[in-house]
Formats: sequence, C-alpha cells, structure tokens
Amino acid sequence: MRLHRNSAVRFALAAAVLLAAGLLLSACGQRNQDQPQSGGVASDGNTGPRVLRRGLGGEPGALDPQIADDTFAFEVLRDLYEGLTVSAPSGEVQGGAAEAWSVEDKGTRYVFRLRAGLTWSNGDPVTAGHFVLGLRRAVDPATASPGADLLRVISQASEVIEGKRPPTDLGVKALDDRTLEIRLVRPAPYLPDILTNSVAMPVHPRVAAAAVPGTALTNGAYVLVEASPGSVIILRRNPRYWNSAAVTFDEVRYFPLADESVEFNRFRAGEIDVTNNVPTARFQELQRDPAAGLQVRPNLATFFFGFNAEQGPLKGRPQLREALSLAIDREAITQLVTRAGQSPAYSLVPPGVWNYSSPTLAWSSQGREARVARARELYATSGYSPDKPLRLRVVYNQNELIKSVTLATAAMWKEALGVECELIQLEHRVYLQTRDDRSQWDVIRLGWSADFNDASSFLDTLLSHGVQNHGAWSNAEYDRLIALAHAEPDVALRRDLLQRAEGIAMADYAVAPVYYYVTRRLVRPDIDAGELNPLNRNYSRNFRYARKP
Repeated sequence: MRLHRNSAVRFALAAAVLLAAGLLLSACGQRNQDQPQSGGVASDGNTGPRVLRRGLGGEPGALDPQIADDTFAFEVLRDLYEGLTVSAPSGEVQGGAAEAWSVEDKGTRYVFRLRAGLTWSNGDPVTAGHFVLGLRRAVDPATASPGADLLRVISQASEVIEGKRPPTDLGVKALDDRTLEIRLVRPAPYLPDILTNSVAMPVHPRVAAAAVPGTALTNGAYVLVEASPGSVIILRRNPRYWNSAAVTFDEVRYFPLADESVEFNRFRAGEIDVTNNVPTARFQELQRDPAAGLQVRPNLATFFFGFNAEQGPLKGRPQLREALSLAIDREAITQLVTRAGQSPAYSLVPPGVWNYSSPTLAWSSQGREARVARARELYATSGYSPDKPLRLRVVYNQNELIKSVTLATAAMWKEALGVECELIQLEHRVYLQTRDDRSQWDVIRLGWSADFNDASSFLDTLLSHGVQNHGAWSNAEYDRLIALAHAEPDVALRRDLLQRAEGIAMADYAVAPVYYYVTRRLVRPDIDAGELNPLNRNYSRNFRYARKP
C-alpha cells in the first residue's frame, strides 16, 4: 500500500491544502502625513505622483547592501542602489553604473569604466573609489557580511575575510575616478553576474551604515523615504539617477506580506499592482483565466531542509538523515501542496544551471514503497522505534506555502517512521537570527536562489567555512574538490569536480532537497512588468504602463 495514501498523510496533505486556501483580510498600514497622498497608480494623464505598489514576501532584515541577507531586502536594495552591472529581465548581464568593461590577463583582470556624470542622491559624484569602499566593506570581518563569500574570487578576498589581511589589501583599485580595476585569483567568467548582487554595490564615504529613511545616500533609481515595520516601505524617484528620464514611476510602495492570501485579496481589491507570489490554492484557477495577469517562470532556486550537523540527534548520523530524506514524498508535495509547476528535487543544484548536470540521490528512481521500506530500516538501525521515537525541533519562517510544505513533511515523517516533530514557526527577522543558533533547532527550512548562473553559487553554501552553511555540515574532500574546481580553467574538468563534490554532499545527506522553485506573480492589466527574470531580479525602474490597444 502506498503510504502517502494512508489516512494520516491524507489528512496532513488535506490540512496543508486547506491552510493554503484560507483567505484572510489585512488592514492597510498608515502612512506618514508628510508623504504624497496618491490613491494608487495614476494614468499617464494624471498630474499626481505615479505610484507603483508591489507586494513583498516578508519584512526585510536590513536595507544595507553589504549586510542584507534575505530576498526581501535584496528586492528593495535593487531599487535603491546600482552596482557596476545589472540583470536584465532576460537574465542577461548588462552595464549598470559601468558603461563598459574589459577582461585581461587571461581572465584574471577586469577593468570597468563608469558612466560619466554619475551622482549620489545628494548630488555628490559617484566615483570608482566608492565601489572600492563597498567591496572592502563587504569582505571586512568587522562587517560580517553574509554575502562576503561571493567575493572570494577577488584577489586576497579570502585572506581578508578570514582576518589574515587588512581590507585595503583586497585586489580592487580605483585607477581614476571613472576606472575600477578588479584582480581575481582565478578566471571567473561569471564575475559580472556576481557584481549584480547588493554586496558589490558602492558605499558613500559619509554613509557606511544601514539605510535610514530620509538620510541614506543612494545611487539607484529610487531613494528611501519611509520604512514602517509591518506596514509599508516607500521609495521615491531619484532625480539624480543617470537614467531617471526612463523611469516611469515616481514612487514605489512595498507592502511586506508574508501571507500570500492576504496579498492576493489586496491585489483583487486594487490595493497592490504587482504581487510577490500567488496563493497555491488559487494558482490553477488563475492559470485558466487569460485575463488574470498571471506570470510564471522556472527559477534557479531550490527548497530544502537543512540538518543540524553540529549538535543534536542528527549530528554524525548520515543514515538517520537519509531515512528522513527517503520519507519525504516529493511527488505528493509538488502535486498536492505546492501545485504551481514546481518539480521534485533530488539534488541541491536545480536544472537549467549553465554547463552542469546534477548527480541525483541514488534512490530517486525508486518507488515510494521501496523508499519507505529503506527509510524504516535505517531508522531502526539508528536506534529508533515506535516505542522510542526520534524527536525533532523543526524551524521554518512565516509563509503560507512554507507552512503547508513543512506540515506535510512532518506528517510524512510521522506516518512513515513515527518521528515526533515540534514545529516552530518564526517571523522572518527572528527566523534569520535563529538559523545560525543551532541550539534551537534540529531541522530548518532553507531555500537557495542562485546569486549567479553557476553551480558553485549553490555548492559554495556547503563549504565548511561558508556563512550560508547553516547546518555546519563539513567534509574535507568536498572542500578540496570545490577548491580545485575554483582553480580549474578547463570548463569540462571544472564541471566534473563540481559534480563530484555535490555527489559527496548528497551521499552524506547534508541537506534534504524537496522541490525546485518557479516564480509566479500577478500583474494588473495597466502595468507592463516585462518578463520574469530567471533569478527573480525584477527592478522597479523596468516597470511601465501597459500600452492600450
């Protein structure tokens, strides 16, 4: 008998689906009285401010380009700051603050030429030296930047991050006010893609701290004017942005809404123009309606559960971790819970990554019954039974779909193995603080979206020294293979090294992949949001009014 059809799991999956279908109402946050009082998106003929209202999947942890550590902050920061490069809606890397660049010394020296006349929001000139300040700040151990590892390809970055050299030794130099040199430890053709991330954005020498409404100096299309926790984040057009004339909307309002049903209701009520996501329970209905404004695209991102390898019952027990992974019915989750085009995941690196094919879990082709039988065998071998169940504290962040998937997974563990789970839902900011406090959890919900289109963007997160290695899993051979891959100029040999490394992580059950993401959103018919970026980087400056027929 297929276990996902048993009553306990059927009940849990049904509960998860009902949870995803629940529609709640939310009160709109109050705005400061000194802000423009616009009642929504104006048409081209209106004289008032043209306002774009966007849903945001949660509260940003920090609006500081070198400190930010969550997708919600990254979304806003892309509007406030502009790096040397940007990501086009198609995913192509284009010039941002840099108008051009050259690659020299066999791919280890990049020279970027800044656009003429760039200024900060207060009128000060943006110089190459400000990008040097930003990059040095990112790798400075005193900053503790979560994104610092992205920059290890820059000469001396690793030594600076590890406190062995001062930040001034970083291999970046302003050759003049408009010319920036970046030297690398090895060829990295994806460097321009890395530089689209907020960690590489410039820093004004007078403001090297977190963004503060009304005082922060930014160089992007917008400036921050209000950030009300739990209510609204308001940005206003930066008239000093180099391409401000091409920016349609005078103001952008982000509404942090962790509950996708609340966001959907506000979209339907005309209070939001572009959603961050779409409720699972509504997806199929919207997919059938051509006028719904639904956009969907596969994303280079993976949903997975991390295991605590530092302490607790899963430390040093790969067989027990394997049992948990085996017991997750990924097909049932994607068909009955997520139900929006996601596909089951049997590797950390998703399909579609450049020059790569993941080694999947060895049993991925087995049927459900065989997987559960093996899971029970491993569970018993690890010393657990119905009379002596494994007890796990499972932490996840507040989100409708994440809660549904976590509830369903816990039910599968209970049904297949008898595992007792304490489910701990945390508000996003608290969740971010808890991820690295491994005394508070045994299993944690995680997800990773590519910082650049390369397998190393995913695999570097499991390095022993990696700040994104929240479960503290460590394997010397894995680290060695990744290091060799980073130093290997031959594309085919590099791919082989990365694939071997991922095979080690999967065989040791460092994590339990569950599904690969798709990006989906709703857009009002009078807004032209363009195509969804494959890395889900959607700049407000690219939004326009839709042309009327």
